[in-house]
Amino acid sequence: MSVKPLLAVFLVLPFLAGAAGANDACAELAPDSETVRLSGLDEAGDPLLADGRRLRLVGIAPRQDDAEAARFAAGIGQWRGRDLKLVVTGEPDRWGRLPARLHIPGGTDAASAQELAAALLNAGAASALPEARPARCTGGRPVAQARARTARAVPAGGEPAQGEAIDGHDLAALKAQEGRLVLLEGRIASVGERAQRTYLNFSRRRGEAASIVLSKRLWREMQDVGWTVRGVSGKRLRARGVLSGRDGLLLDVTSKLALELVD
Repeated sequence: MSVKPLLAVFLVLPFLAGAAGANDACAELAPDSETVRLSGLDEAGDPLLADGRRLRLVGIAPRQDDAEAARFAAGIGQWRGRDLKLVVTGEPDRWGRLPARLHIPGGTDAASAQELAAALLNAGAASALPEARPARCTGGRPVAQARARTARAVPAGGEPAQGEAIDGHDLAALKAQEGRLVLLEGRIASVGERAQRTYLNFSRRRGEAASIVLSKRLWREMQDVGWTVRGVSGKRLRARGVLSGRDGLLLDVTSKLALELVD
C-alpha cells in the first residue's frame, strides 16, 4: 500500500480560486458551500471526488497499515455517491490533495450538518491527527467529539499516549518509519527560515539527522507564543508528525499541539 506522507498536507487543482481566503479566515460551513459527491478512494487511499479532485480530510491521520486502510475504506464507502458539503481549508499540497472538511447535510441549516471526519473517528474508522483550528470553527457536537478524541490521542504538549520517541539522529530508525506518524525527539542545532517553511534542524550537516518542518503560518503561531530562532536553538524538542523526504529525514508538523520544548 502506498501511503503519502502527510504534510504536504493539502492540495488541489487550479480552481481553488473559489477557496481563496481559507488560509486567513475560518472556513466554516455555509448555506452556499459547494455540494460534491465522493466517487471513492484514489490509488493512495485518499478520498476522491466525482469531479476528480483529491482530498485530505482535516483531522484524520494517514493510514499506517493495510488494516487501517481497510477500516477507513469501509467507513467512508457508505458515503459514496451521496451529496456532501465541501469546505476547503487551505492550499493544495505537493500531491495535489486539498485539505478539506466534508459535511453530511442534516437539515435545512448549516448548523445541523455533521462533519464526516467526526463520524469516521466516532465509528473507529480513522485515527485523529492534531491540527490547528480557529476557535470559531469548533461549534457543533460532532466536531467537539472529534477534537476530544484528538486530545486523548495527543495530550497538550505533543506527547502521544503511548509509544516511545525516535531519536532524530537514528538514521536507520528514521528510514524504517518513513511515511508513518511518529514522535520524534532531538536537540535543535540550527533553524532555517525560508519563504514558505521553517526547518528546525537536529544537525547543521545535511543528511546527518532529521529536521522538523513547519509551515510559514505555523512558525508565526509559534513566534506568537514566544518561540524565536535564538530562543529555540540548542533546546531539546519533541514533535509529532509524519516522516517524509529522502530516507525519512523530514518530519511534517501541522499543529502547535504536536510541538514541545523539553528543556
